[in-house]
Amino acid sequence: MTSRWPIVILVAALSAVIIVPSAILSPLGAATAGSMIGLGGLGIAFVALATDLRVSLITAAAFAVLALLAAEGTSLPVLGILALIAVAIGVGMTARWGWNRSFIVAPITLAFIASESVVSAPVDSTLVFAGVVLVYGIVVALIVTGLRIRFLPPHRNSVYSVQQSWSRTIGYTVMLAVTAGITTTIALLNDWGHTGGWLIMTPFIVIQPYVRDGWHKAVNRALGTAAGLIVADGLARIIGQGPTLAVLGYGFGILAILAMVKHWHYAVYTTLLTPAVVILESIGRPVEETGYERVVATIIGVAVSLGAMAIAAPIYRRKNARIDLPKRSA
Repeated sequence: MTSRWPIVILVAALSAVIIVPSAILSPLGAATAGSMIGLGGLGIAFVALATDLRVSLITAAAFAVLALLAAEGTSLPVLGILALIAVAIGVGMTARWGWNRSFIVAPITLAFIASESVVSAPVDSTLVFAGVVLVYGIVVALIVTGLRIRFLPPHRNSVYSVQQSWSRTIGYTVMLAVTAGITTTIALLNDWGHTGGWLIMTPFIVIQPYVRDGWHKAVNRALGTAAGLIVADGLARIIGQGPTLAVLGYGFGILAILAMVKHWHYAVYTTLLTPAVVILESIGRPVEETGYERVVATIIGVAVSLGAMAIAAPIYRRKNARIDLPKRSA
């Protein structure tokens, strides 16, 4: 099999992970639950690609528990806040083994689960939702692990492979936990709804174990978001709301998955991801409204992230003055 086909098969499989739950549940009136289950499955898929079956199954179980708490957060905000702080700690600690990028979809998904209700028949309770999330996560972990073993060369990402020092890992974890607590509190206590998900997810994307990388990522995210919004708005004005625009949204989503798998530049990835999410999340309401809300939430989220990094930077500089640490990306 040529080197091109493994990537094609993996991208197709990851696309199916997102689309299948929505395709099943949306016609039944549970579109939000379907999209969250699909996005959560994608998160498990990335973990399975980066680690091994044992880690991905443990992640699937932990994610289902946190999804239950986050889903209850719409009516009891303290549970949503605790769920996001917990996942922030979990993602932060994975930097020790260099896995934090692969785990990033989990907090993004939990951000939206906590921000808007996922309960709608036939997913008629948060417990049913969490159960489906668990079963789907296990299935995805098994399938993607099989594909990884079949199509990808063995990776060196063993459980004992150290990628970050403990001091840097703990610093990164603290920044994520603090910003998650701040953004989730703002979003849930003010009942921001879906917009709150954008606010909560932003620090997870911007903040990196290496503070310098975080500054660069904040700039690239801003540029990519602006470019993506222009694309989404232009397509909506030319084509109008409807099935054609939705298909284009899925197309941008597939390209964004390819950009992540192939490690394209982050600004390019964000430029592709933005129109996908804006178009698909705006089904039933104007794209311009979704875009404006996302811009506001993203600006606030970036500001919170930059504030945390500004406080952390002097601490890192003092440590670097005492310890010769390598300057590499997370």
